[in-house]
Amino acid sequence: MEFFDGVVMKMLKRIGMVLALAFLLAGCRQEEDEFNGLIISSAYSFVEAGGEVSFCAAFYKDGSADSSEVVNFCVESDSTGGASLESKSAKSGEYVSLKMGLVAGGFVKIVAECNGSSAYKIFGIKPSEESLVSDKALGFAGLGVDMSKMVNKVTVSTGSELKKYAKIGGYLIFVQGNIDMSEGMLPAEGSKMDGSSATDKMNSFVKSKSEYPTYGEWIKNTTNVSASDDTETTSISNAYKKIIQITVENNTAIIGLDGACVRGGSFSVKNVSNVVIRNILLKDAVDPFPHYEKGDGWNAQHDLISIDKGKNIWIDHCTFEDTLTLGKAANSEKWQVYDGLCDMKSTTTNVTVSNCVFKNHDKTMLIGSSDKDGQTDPTARKISLFYNYWLNCGQRCPFVRNSLCHVLNNFYDSDSNRIYKSQTSINARAGSVVCAENNSFDSVASPNEAGGSILYSPNSNFNPTEYYLYVTLENKDVKSWIKKNAGAGKVNVNIEH
Repeated sequence: MEFFDGVVMKMLKRIGMVLALAFLLAGCRQEEDEFNGLIISSAYSFVEAGGEVSFCAAFYKDGSADSSEVVNFCVESDSTGGASLESKSAKSGEYVSLKMGLVAGGFVKIVAECNGSSAYKIFGIKPSEESLVSDKALGFAGLGVDMSKMVNKVTVSTGSELKKYAKIGGYLIFVQGNIDMSEGMLPAEGSKMDGSSATDKMNSFVKSKSEYPTYGEWIKNTTNVSASDDTETTSISNAYKKIIQITVENNTAIIGLDGACVRGGSFSVKNVSNVVIRNILLKDAVDPFPHYEKGDGWNAQHDLISIDKGKNIWIDHCTFEDTLTLGKAANSEKWQVYDGLCDMKSTTTNVTVSNCVFKNHDKTMLIGSSDKDGQTDPTARKISLFYNYWLNCGQRCPFVRNSLCHVLNNFYDSDSNRIYKSQTSINARAGSVVCAENNSFDSVASPNEAGGSILYSPNSNFNPTEYYLYVTLENKDVKSWIKKNAGAGKVNVNIEH
């Protein structure tokens, strides 16, 4: 018993010491300072074009709202085309009304100040059904895109119809349902593009254009050695391209209705002006017959959207993605059946790509096909990239040569579905001037520059506000806005249009 009593006493003493130490530490802790400053609140962040939204700014002192203070407001920046405040001052906690402009997709940044403290709130106009056919384009495209020139309307649901009306020009084309531009030649999504899952229609096409009975046999026999002459590859590739290519004429808008998807197609925007492509899921611009490049294996030639000598082009609320996995050439060299998602070259200018998702792709966006492309006038090619979501992209997000490029409020990210290692995000190369503002980078490569390029946050070298108005978002706002709003299907469009 004496031993037991001694053990108990020792335990009680130790517990007492621990409790005493805990009380001592608690006494040393300092309470957090009460919040002092401004908080802006509103029930809504996005409203219709021309609509009104109410907000209030409350000034807090020692953790409590002080209604005796006066808060001053101003519109610091506005890309909605004429936003205005009902009042430029109000008592702390009182509501103030903001009337929005008419440019769907635009933003207004309101700044409040009181007692040396400041805060801001951003309000936006979300595109509506009607706005998809009447919006003013954002960024550089806004300098020349004119939707009023698309005087005819048509709804298409087949590849042949889409090709027909896109090539005429002057049409507002609504795309309905799923269109397979390959006419059944592509395998099911998730398949490997190596001949093992070739469809009957692909095998029949190969048999009609070559000496081989199936696509698998074509790959085996054509790529079994490093080719020095791929004349046959070029010939069959061009024959396939005639089937999948959608040639877009001047003054054409192509807009997806609810759930619209174009798979296996390649949009060619060449030597034309005033083109709009919006709200479409674009998949698998596959080149099943890539040509051989010494030292670089077998490379595809078709882009989902290829812009060559194009002017006043707006790509908005589209989703670009790959769904097929890559195989290998018979000689085990690289077998690349995908090229770019949205590439631009030659005298292309005044292009905006906005609110789009680029997903599961390697060579994503090339601006300038070589160091010589555009070098005689490197400021003539003007590109705006706004509010885009680059997910699981390997490189070229974008890769820029000899251009003025404004990369604003983009989100770069990867997830567990990543196939390609992130090599570069924004890549400024020969002769380019890239103004990168308020972009968010998660688990991806950092921006970089090389060879006579300039990559920077805004300064006097290139001030985009000389060309158009825009609003910068904070890092947290970039992520939340883009995840919620970028890509196809985020804007409902009715068939009645």
